[in-house]
Order: sequence, then structure tokens, then C-alpha cells
Amino acid sequence: MENVVKIRTKIQTALLALAALGAPQLWADTQFRVIVDASGSMVISDPDKLTSEALKLISNLAPEEKATLGIWLFGERPRVLLPESPVTPELKQQLARYVDGYVTEDLKTDLESILRLLLQTPDSGELAPDFDRHWILVTDGMVDISLDDKVNAASRARITDNLAVQLAEKGIHLHTVSMTGYTDKELLQSLSDLTNASHTEVATPEELLDTFDRVFAQAAPSEELPFEGNTFFVDDAVEEATLLVFHEPGITPAILKPGGVPLSLTASNVSTAAAKHYTMVTITKPVVGTWSVENIDLARSSIRVITKLSAQATKVPPVLFINEPIYSTVGLFQDDRLLTDEQILDLVDVRQKLIFLAGETPKQLRDIPVQRALNQYKNKIERLIEQGNYQLATIVDGKTFTRQLNQYFSVAPAIELQVEPASESLVRVRATPTNLRLNTLRSNAKLVVDYHSGTEQVEEMTLQGAGYWEKVLPVTANATLSIRVRLVGVTRTGMRFDYDTPVWSVIRNGADQVSVKQGPLPAQAEPELDALAALGAVNRTVAPVVVTPQIAVVDEPETTPPTAELDDAPTAQVEDETSPVEEPPVAPVGLTTTEWLLYGGLNLLAVALAGGGYFFWRRRKAQRQQQEGEVEDV
Repeated sequence: MENVVKIRTKIQTALLALAALGAPQLWADTQFRVIVDASGSMVISDPDKLTSEALKLISNLAPEEKATLGIWLFGERPRVLLPESPVTPELKQQLARYVDGYVTEDLKTDLESILRLLLQTPDSGELAPDFDRHWILVTDGMVDISLDDKVNAASRARITDNLAVQLAEKGIHLHTVSMTGYTDKELLQSLSDLTNASHTEVATPEELLDTFDRVFAQAAPSEELPFEGNTFFVDDAVEEATLLVFHEPGITPAILKPGGVPLSLTASNVSTAAAKHYTMVTITKPVVGTWSVENIDLARSSIRVITKLSAQATKVPPVLFINEPIYSTVGLFQDDRLLTDEQILDLVDVRQKLIFLAGETPKQLRDIPVQRALNQYKNKIERLIEQGNYQLATIVDGKTFTRQLNQYFSVAPAIELQVEPASESLVRVRATPTNLRLNTLRSNAKLVVDYHSGTEQVEEMTLQGAGYWEKVLPVTANATLSIRVRLVGVTRTGMRFDYDTPVWSVIRNGADQVSVKQGPLPAQAEPELDALAALGAVNRTVAPVVVTPQIAVVDEPETTPPTAELDDAPTAQVEDETSPVEEPPVAPVGLTTTEWLLYGGLNLLAVALAGGGYFFWRRRKAQRQQQEGEVEDV
């Protein structure tokens, strides 16, 4: 009987396995893990608990069964708020119950422990083999696990030297969000730069919603319909439209169909998700025509679409280096096939807008028409010199349809410069890549030393393995100099760019220990003038008379173009000029006979005045002594 049961069990197991193989398997292609600071200060940084609303937003944006979501809290100890699982209606309900009730009252901020825990936590079993990992860290503090600063510094070092590398090697994008200006920005920025993610400082808690929206757009980019004022046009190729509209609390947004008819949110082809500061409406097979919206923040809102007529653009890396160019190619696709119909392409206009996302108001830097090349549209964007977050918006106007692509990326320096004393008279200079996209084997780093005397010294730096460049520099007594590194960088995709790091100052007073600091050297007076001022301060009674010889300047032919010509030259041409300009040699200039006589006469006059003063002083002294003698005789 026991054998019969075993055989029956095996048959049932086999049948279940066959059924599982026959059924379509749904795999999630994106993992979202959110790490939330639960320290007591978050009550002040986020009084309206917009962090909870942002967590709901990302669960609403994520397509069901196509992404997993898990939420962890950290403070004195790490803990799970919502175990990672595929996004489903049940998960969204569970999340809504959990996020409104969690407590933020921890006294410490142990970032190291939570990162270590998540690196050791297995992934959800429903993820596809090549899934993307996007983790979001929200905090308002810094590493704070002890009253001893050395303990905190050691924990911070383990994060940057060990855990950050593990995150990058696993392909984890760690997006960091600072809720206040008191966070360890340098640490959070370095974590995001190394892991191809974004670092955002939110000026107000409401900006947290926009940040989560951008993170989702980076993880799952989609096409959009652009707003034209408060209207947008839906063409017959649009199969589904999702409006994410932001608004003030207590305000009900209005969505009007073509003809001004209000959209019924209870219609069979409409689904909604509402929160205090946003409303998300998904419309299946929307009516063709011009729609309009009211009572919303247009600058922050968007319309994502699923369409058979799509625009696609070259993917921009999530982290670009300063001075690294963007080569963008845009194509139109009908049912996933590139459009080559000249009659259609002749009607299409493409523009690209570059927007700097800093502060409460984004700043548009460029608005460029994109030129057509055969069946595509190509553009090159250069001179990205400011670190921060950017948006590249591509707007396609086909007269009978419009599309918009939003690409979000960060710009960061390619290397980080560190200078530290190696001994009493030596400094160690190290240049470390901030992102693994830099091909260190093909890149070149040179140490540039500027001395206070005005001379410049350039030396090759040694590449240590494939990790960083290093150079040990001797510093003589009484030396004052500036140090920077000049990088000729090459990315792993072969993109070339140039970058100069900010300077460090190195000062050695006498034979003392050398000292270093970030930033340029302070302005100093010329040594000769300092010496004369000191001499005058020591003896104000008999101050030296110094007559400086007047040197005649010989007129040379003008070699520099007039200022007006420089002003009229194109800016790009001036900026692209990299060849050094050799100045003609200047012949030594001497003094004329008249100048020598004038110089000698002035010095003789000074000697005569000094002698006359001395003679006058001796005579007065003799008269005074004679008068004193006559008084004594009386």
C-alpha cells in the first residue's frame, strides 16, 4: 500500500510539472528595492509622510507581474517593511496598509548594515535571468552609529571601499535621495556615480514624488505624448494612454475628451489610482482627437503611451562624464519596423531640449532642431560641464501625430583627486575613477603642478593595475604649489573626452611638515614688496628711500588680434582651440643714457639729503651742548 501511495505521489508531481511547463511563465524584468531612513529626524524632514506616497507611486507605475517590489527600513537596525514580491493588486493593497503606519523614531543611521543585508538577501524567484536592479535609498542624515567619530568614519570607509564595489559588480543601480542639506552628499553621490544611478537633493518633500517618477522612467523608459498648453493630441496608433498628473491636496483634476466631454473615471476602459498629491488614469483605446486637462501642474505631469507608431532614440548612459559628448540618433518605427517612406519623413520635425534638473525649477539649456540623415535624425550634444541631473527631451512632430521621449541621466567627473602627505617632504597624489565606464587601460592621466613662481610642471602618472593612477611628489622647503590632474579619457565604448580635476593646494613652510587642502592657493603679495613693508614697519624713524628705475618698453608689432575680432569670432571656434600659441621671443631691454643719468642723479640727491640731514643734526647737537654748559656756569 505504501508503494502505491509513493507511485501516485510521483505521478501527481510529474503531472504538475508538465502543467507548469505548458502554462505561459510570466517573468519580472525589473527589481525595485526601496530603502527608507527610519531615524527620528525624518519626522521633521518629511512631516506629511510623502515618502509613503512615493512608495505607492512606484507600485502604481510598475506594470503588474513585470516588476518586483520590496521595502526595507534602517536606523539602529535594518528591518523588512514589505517583503520583495511581484507587483500585483494584492501587493498594492498590502503596501497601502504598511506604509501609512511605519514609525520613524530610531536614534542612529546604520547605512552599512542595511546595504550589507540587502546584498545578502536573495532575489525574488519570479525575476527573469537578465533583469535590471534599481534600488532607491531615501535618507536625511549621514553614517551615525556611534558617538565616536572614528567608529563612524570606519563604517563609512567600509561602505565606499567594499560595499559600493559589490553593488557595482552586481549591476545594482543605487539611486540616492537626500531629504535635507545635512546628509553626507559626498558619500551618496559617490555611491550613485559608481553604480550608474542618480543622486537627488530634494528642496521640498513634494519633489520626492518627481524623483521617484524619474527613477521609474530610467528603469522603464516609455513614449509620451507632449502637452501643448493644457491639451494633447491622441492619434489612431495610440493603444493605451496613462496620465500621471500632479496637483494640490484636495484638488480634483479634470480630464476632458475631444469635444469637451469629461472623462468618466468609472468607464470600463478606464482605471485610476489616486493619492493626496497625484492621480494616475489609464485609458485603453482612447478616442482620437484633442484632449484637455484642468486643475493640474502641467510642468510635472506626463502622458505615457503604448503605440504602434513609435519614436526611438539612442540610449544615453545613466552616468555621463563631464565633457563627454552625446551622439543621439532618432528613428520612427511602424510596428517595430523603421519608417523609410519619404512622404511621411518629409513632414516630420524633430527637436531636442536639454534641461538641467537643479533646484525647484528645471533650467532649459538648449533647444536644438535635429537634422535628418537618410531615414533617421542625428544630433551631437557637447560641453556638458556641470555636475548634476539632466533631462534630454526629444519631441517628434509628424503633423498628424506627436511623440516625446524623455531620457534622464547624470553628469559626473570621470576621476576623483585625492592628495595626502606621504612624509615630511612628500605628497601622494591619487586619481580614482568614479565609474566603471572609464577604460583606465586606454586613458591617460598627467599630474600638472603649478608653482607660485608661475612655472608649470607636467608629469605622467602611473596606473596601478587597472584601478587608479598614483604619483608621489617631493616638496622642497618653502614651496607653495597647486596640483591638478589632466585626464585624456576613453570610455569602454571608445568615446574620447578631456577633463581637468579641481585643484589642490600644497604648502610647506620652511622644513616643516607639508600640508595640503582642497581649493586654489590664497592670493599672496610679491615677496620683494613684503620685505620692504616689513623693513618699514621695523624702523619708521629712518625709512629707506627706494627709487625704482623706469624701464622703457620697446614697441613690437601687434601679434594679438584686436578685441573686436575675438568678440566677433564664433564661440565654439574659440572654445575648441587647443593648440598652444607660441609667443615671439622678447629681446632684452636696457636703459638709455638719459635714463642712467636720471637714475644716478636721483640717487645722488638722496645721498645729499641724507648727508645734509646728518650735518644739520650734528650742528643742533653742538649748539644744545653749548647752551647747557652756559647754564651750568651760571
